[in-house]
Amino acid sequence: MLRVFFITTSLLIIFLFSHTPISKSEIVTKVILLVNDIPITQSDFQQRAKFIQSSNPQLNENRVSSQAIQELIDEAIKIDAAESMGITYSLDEVIIALDKQLKDQGTSLEKYTEKLRTDGTDIKTIISSRIAATLWNQYIIRKYRRFANITVSDVDKYRKELLENEIFHIQVLKIKNNEKSVEGLNLAENISINFQSCANNLTLYKDNADIEIDDMLDVRINELDEPLKTILNYKSDQFLLPMQIIDDEIMVMINCTPKKIIPEFQIQNILISNQLKAYSDKELRNLRQDSVIEEK
Repeated sequence: MLRVFFITTSLLIIFLFSHTPISKSEIVTKVILLVNDIPITQSDFQQRAKFIQSSNPQLNENRVSSQAIQELIDEAIKIDAAESMGITYSLDEVIIALDKQLKDQGTSLEKYTEKLRTDGTDIKTIISSRIAATLWNQYIIRKYRRFANITVSDVDKYRKELLENEIFHIQVLKIKNNEKSVEGLNLAENISINFQSCANNLTLYKDNADIEIDDMLDVRINELDEPLKTILNYKSDQFLLPMQIIDDEIMVMINCTPKKIIPEFQIQNILISNQLKAYSDKELRNLRQDSVIEEK
C-alpha cells in the first residue's frame, strides 16, 4: 500500500460534510479517514471543529476545518506510534490530571464539561486530545530522553539570559568618605541595618549633604556599570547588595525589585524539555511522511 498524505483532498471532503445538513436519523459516526488503521469519524471532526471555532471565533471555516483534521490526524499518528512501543495509558489518570489543571485555572472538569455542552461540544474531544498527548509524551521520553544532554554552561547561559531580560529598580547611595572616616562606615551600616524601602530612603536621605542618591528605574543588568552588574548577576534575589568602597566613596547598593532565582534543577528540566520538543517535532514530521492515510 502506498504511503501518501491525502490532506488536501480530505479537507475538501470534510468541508462538504460540515456544510451538509444532517437529520437526526442520519449516522454521524461515519468513518471519513483511516490513519494507520485508526478511524477518524465525521463526529470526531465535527466536535473538534466546534471546539476550535468556539476557542477561536476569528478563524474562518476553511481554517477551522484544516486545523481540526490536522489535529485529529496527528493525534492518530501519535497514538499509533506509542502503541507500537507498547505504551499504555489510564483513562482515569488522564481525567484526574485534566481536572487538576482546570481547578488550577479556577474551574473544574464538571463545570468545563457543562460549558462545552452549552457551546455544542463534547468533553470527549478534549479527553481524546489529552490521551494522545499523554501517550506521545511517554513515547518521546522513552525514545529520546537518553539523547538529552545539559551542561553546567547551558544552565548558566539560560539563567543569564533570563536575568538580562528582567527589569530592575536599583538604588545606589554614595557616601562621601574622603578621609576614610569611621563616621562614613557607620552611616553606611546604619542605612543598611535600618533599610525599610527604596522610597523611604529617598525621603530620609535626600537632604543629606554627605549622601548622593542614584535612583535607577526600569533598568536591565547590561545597562549597569561594574561592580553592580556582576554583583546583581549573583544576588538578583536580594534587597541589600554587598557594600562597596571605591576611592573616596562608600556605596550602599539596593535591589528594590528582587527577582526570584530559578533553581538549577528547574532550569535543567526546562532545557531538557526544550530538547525533547525539538526531537518531538522532527519525529512527528517523519511519522507523517510514513503514515498510511486513507479516505473512506
